[in-house]
Amino acid sequence: MDAYGKGMENAYDIFEFSHACWEDVFEKIPGAAVYIDHAAAECLHWFKGDRAYLGLIEAGAHSVHEIAIFTFQYVKVQNTKKAVIIITSSDPAFYERTLHTIIEKNTFENCVIVCAVHSTVFNCDGEEHYEKLREQVSGWMKESAPLAGISVEILFRPIVTAPITKNVFVTPPMERLMPSIDGKITDEHESSVNYFVSSLHSIFTHFDIKEDIYTLGEFSEYVAGRLLDLPAAVARRKMLIGQSGVSLILIDRTLDLCTATKNNTECVLSRILCTLPRLTYHNNDVAVNMAPLCPGSEESPRSMTVSGCLATSENHNFNLLIAKKQKDVLLTLNKWLIEMLSKELQSPKAKLSTRVSAHSLEKLIHKIRATESPKLLAQYSKKLQIILAVIQSLKSEKTAQLDLLISLEKLILQNLAVSRESTSVLSQISNIIKNRTSRGLDMENLLVLLIHIYAMAGTEIHFPPQQEDQLRAALTEAIFEDIQRCNDAVITHEVSVYQQTLLLLGATDEGTAREFARKITEQIVDMLHLIASQRRELQEYGSIIMKPSPQEMAQCVGVVERILRDLIHPSKPVIADLKMKTSSFISAGFNLLTKGRVQHHPTDNPWIIIYVLGGVTAEEARIVEELSSQNANIPRITLAGCRLLTPMDTADRILLSNFNI
Repeated sequence: MDAYGKGMENAYDIFEFSHACWEDVFEKIPGAAVYIDHAAAECLHWFKGDRAYLGLIEAGAHSVHEIAIFTFQYVKVQNTKKAVIIITSSDPAFYERTLHTIIEKNTFENCVIVCAVHSTVFNCDGEEHYEKLREQVSGWMKESAPLAGISVEILFRPIVTAPITKNVFVTPPMERLMPSIDGKITDEHESSVNYFVSSLHSIFTHFDIKEDIYTLGEFSEYVAGRLLDLPAAVARRKMLIGQSGVSLILIDRTLDLCTATKNNTECVLSRILCTLPRLTYHNNDVAVNMAPLCPGSEESPRSMTVSGCLATSENHNFNLLIAKKQKDVLLTLNKWLIEMLSKELQSPKAKLSTRVSAHSLEKLIHKIRATESPKLLAQYSKKLQIILAVIQSLKSEKTAQLDLLISLEKLILQNLAVSRESTSVLSQISNIIKNRTSRGLDMENLLVLLIHIYAMAGTEIHFPPQQEDQLRAALTEAIFEDIQRCNDAVITHEVSVYQQTLLLLGATDEGTAREFARKITEQIVDMLHLIASQRRELQEYGSIIMKPSPQEMAQCVGVVERILRDLIHPSKPVIADLKMKTSSFISAGFNLLTKGRVQHHPTDNPWIIIYVLGGVTAEEARIVEELSSQNANIPRITLAGCRLLTPMDTADRILLSNFNI
């Protein structure tokens, strides 16, 4: 059998790693009040395929509580003396505050604290963190139940992975692990990186493999260095010399913010993530309105219904949203609905249509609702949630805005590819900013578009200074108008990060508002210049605009896609921008041994993990699924990141959250 054949195909499954972590936790749950934080709940949500709560109840939980002060600080659990508390935070103070709040409100005698962070990650003045925590919790429990026999157990289990598909996973506890565009390593970065490399070590320990580390970007090099020098990882690699391993490729998201801000609707999952609201306290799943399946919902549109979502154990159904084009997805959903109805009504299958729209699917949904069959809804619950997600994304009020942004992105790409430094793109964007309201666009969309433009241009295209001055003037006036609009508005809906920023300025008079608008504009332009400079050191991937000939339309090919295609190319080309990280001692010996030989290549290992520091897009997930299905004789490729990104997420993390006024 080929080295990358079926024997290896299922050898490295992140779902299996998640299972090993949760299996031990579930053994502790019978009879316990379970407290779980949002990141752990999100990991469990994807692992159990939308059955996180039911999974805990079926495991024997007495009750389930989310770890949020407003939900448990006044609640005393009745009829159980046992608690299981699942926490993924790497902040020692958070543990103390949270655990103390839970313990003092109850009279627990048995407490199991499931900690997703290894004790070595905490920095507690040299003390053993787990032991200190155990003593603190024991003391608090004795105060609440002085006559009881107290038992406290701290269980380390690296609950950090949420398996989205067979080939894609995210790490919710590290959802803010994004490189800074100025290259600075903050205290938050250091803490997150320590947590991250410890978690990677846990994954590799589970699979009993050693890692070859490759990097693309300065922050990736920093992370690789921390993993390389992690004492536990050093010991593990020494024990596994000579065994097959994994190629870990770390990539800075900031090297390709163009792909991260691209509004892509060819991948249906991208459209869904961009148009539907996120599931509460989740960064990677959406809330699907299930009211259309409830009788009477049209008469009472405000009736409460539980939100649906996308996570499912039926991976082939979810993969449909990633791998298939919109037309094929609609045809498949139409087929699902017709089959449901024919089975329920015991009637011959209707003829399958070759032209399917959101409207025609909606008509079939109405027929499903008219059956008033709880059995039908229960049997096909997850398929119906996926169908409604697609319908609602296609009918979203954001659709016109999305289509306009996509057309603008295409025009900008062709303009930059043809005119280069003589481009008039910024002048056109300045006019769009001035007329944004009549075009149905808001500033958040336009800031995303500006990130997209500068990230695409990189350092090979320089915008004329007079056009940047036009842009500054347009931005300043627009932000001033938005400050006034925010001050005057009555807030009746969820406030965006951009609006929060403007409201917090407290600029109530015109002069102050104009000065703040000017300062914000200068920061935006400075950050756009930094964004454009991110790929300046790259040799092969410095440009992402591809125009093979004058007759062909220009394409924008992202860094992740390019590196994937180069990795699996039969000729195994040397990728100059990809740096292999080894310790200085090993490196010296390695260089002596490999003189005159072909250097080590990532595909020499049976498993490749590409982790994008800052998050991955649905389109990048689609490319991985496509290449993996089309190429049988390649290593197992897994794409990972801290979260699934949308263009707005990217703008929030890169731009909007970094204003310093």
